[in-house]
Amino acid sequence: MNDRIENMAASLGLPRELVSGAAVLSSFGDSCLFIENHKGIIEYTRESIKLQARPSKIRIAGANLDIAFYTADEIKITGKITEICYYR
Repeated sequence: MNDRIENMAASLGLPRELVSGAAVLSSFGDSCLFIENHKGIIEYTRESIKLQARPSKIRIAGANLDIAFYTADEIKITGKITEICYYR
């Protein structure tokens, strides 16, 4: 993120991720993952979910994965989550 955006975020008291549009992940144990600021689903199986995010893609691996909630920029994934991987 460039200095201008970081300075703006700091002056407004906002998290840098929110201002830059980066994905924000919140994990609740190994069975629930909430992702904000995603840009869409690339692939969805019960063992792997791939999402487009900024600045990279995200792959969630596990067992019995399910998309419990989905909007244009928020998603809730449930199941047995074993790995979260960022890739280009």
